[in-house]
Amino acid sequence: MKNEMKPNLLVRKKEFGDFQTPLNLAELMVATIGSIGIKPDIIIEPTCGIGNILIAAHEHFHPQKTLGIEINSAYCNQLAAKTVYDKNISILNANIFTEIKNIKGKINDNDTCLFVGNPPWVTNAELGSLGSINIPKKENVKKLRGIEAITGKSNFDITEYIIIKLLEEFNSQKSVFAFLCKTTVARNILKYCWANNIPYKEASVFPVDAKRYFSASVDACFLVINSMEKKISNGCKVFDSIESKKYENTIGIYKNTMIINMDDFMAHNYFGKSEYIWRNGIKHDCTKVMEFDIDDNIITNGYGEIVSIEDDLLYPLLKSSDVANGKIEVRKKILVTQRQIGEDTGYIKLKYPKTWQYLNDHAGDLKKRKSGIYKGKSDFSIFSIGAYSFYPFKIAISGLYKKINFNLLKPIDGKPVMVDDTCNFISFMQESDACNLLSCLTDIKTKIFLESMIFWDSKRPITTEILNSLDIRKVADGNIHD
Repeated sequence: MKNEMKPNLLVRKKEFGDFQTPLNLAELMVATIGSIGIKPDIIIEPTCGIGNILIAAHEHFHPQKTLGIEINSAYCNQLAAKTVYDKNISILNANIFTEIKNIKGKINDNDTCLFVGNPPWVTNAELGSLGSINIPKKENVKKLRGIEAITGKSNFDITEYIIIKLLEEFNSQKSVFAFLCKTTVARNILKYCWANNIPYKEASVFPVDAKRYFSASVDACFLVINSMEKKISNGCKVFDSIESKKYENTIGIYKNTMIINMDDFMAHNYFGKSEYIWRNGIKHDCTKVMEFDIDDNIITNGYGEIVSIEDDLLYPLLKSSDVANGKIEVRKKILVTQRQIGEDTGYIKLKYPKTWQYLNDHAGDLKKRKSGIYKGKSDFSIFSIGAYSFYPFKIAISGLYKKINFNLLKPIDGKPVMVDDTCNFISFMQESDACNLLSCLTDIKTKIFLESMIFWDSKRPITTEILNSLDIRKVADGNIHD
C-alpha cells in the first residue's frame, strides 16, 4: 500500500512546489532581515507551510500581528497547534492567489509590514500540466507580445507571480519583501521593478545552497527588497552567501539590459550595436535522423543505421561541446535540407533520390517534432538557416558552456562547417576579415565586458543578444563612452 501511495505524494509535493524551509535556514533569513534594522508591526507569510519561517520571524521581531496563509489544510492544522499559545499569530487556510487583495484590510496605512517566506518553486506551466487548481488566474503577467507568449516566455515561476503581486499591492506601504526563490526568479523580479519604476530603498541578493538545505539542484537565493523609503533604484547588491554575507558586486540595468557587475561594465563599457550579426546554429529538433557519426567514411545515424545518401546535402558539424573546448575536429555531419527558411524541399526528390528516400523512411520522427515553428512548413524543414550559413569562414562560440572561447572555423573538404543551435556564430567570405575580428573578440577588455553581462547560472549563458550588444569599434578604439 505504501508503494502505491508514493507517486501520488510526489505529485502533490511537486504541485505545491513543496520545499519546506529547515529551521536553521529560517533563522538565517530572519537574522539577515534583522540587520536592516526594521521593527515590523505586521508579518505576513503568503505560503507559510509548516511555519518555520513564520515562527522564527515572529519570535525575533515580536510584531503586533503575524498572519500565515497556507492552502494545505494539514499544514494549517499542524501550524495552528504550534502557535495556539500566541493570540497575535493567525493562520488562514486559503489560496494566496485569491487572498492577496483581502490582506489589505488587515493593514493600516502607518503599519510597517514584513512580507517573508518561501513560495512554491514551480511554474504555472508545470501546475497546468498537473491539472492543479493551485494556480493564479490566467493573465499576461509580464505584458508580453503575442510571439513571446507563443515561444514560451509567458511561462513564469509561481514565486515570481506572488512576489510581483505583493509588490504591486503593498509597495506604497512601509514594507520589506524578503523571499527565498530561484536566482533567475530574483532577477526577473528586479527587472520588473526597474521596468515599472517600482521604488525601493535597497535590494540585496544572498545566494543559498539549495543542495544543502533542500537537496535540490537549483541556483537559489534570498531576495530582500527594502521598501521602507521610496526612491527609484536601478541596482541590487549581491553577497557571497546567506551565511557570511560578504559583498561581492552590484547588478543593475543599462539601456534595458541587465548587468551582472556594474563596476566592471562601466569600466569597460563597449555596449552598443554590433556591426556584425551573431546568429544561432542550425535548428532541426531531430538529432537521430539529421545528424551522423563518421568513422572511416562510414556514416551512421542516431539509430545506429549505416546511411548511404548523396553527399551534396551533408555538411561537417560541430556541436556545442566541440566549440566550447576548442576541439575543431569534425566527427559528425548534418543533413541540411534547405538553404533558406521556407524553401520548398521538394527539389530533394528530383536531385537526391537516396536522401529523399531516407527522409521519408524517417518521416515519422520528423513529424513528431513538437515546436510550432515546423507547422505549415515544407516536409523536412529546418530553421536558423540562410545564405550566411554557407559562407566559408565562421567565428563560433558555445552558448551553453561556462567559458568564453571564440573559435575560427574554416572549410573542410571544400564545405563550410555548420554548428548546432546551441552555438552562436558570425560568418565571413574572407578569412582575413574573420581573423581581424577574432583578435578583437579575444582581447582581455572584451572578455571583461562580456563577463560583466553574462549570468553563468542561466540555461544558455552566452546569447546572441549579449554578443550583438558588443560594439567592436569601441574595443578597437579603446572608447568606453556611448
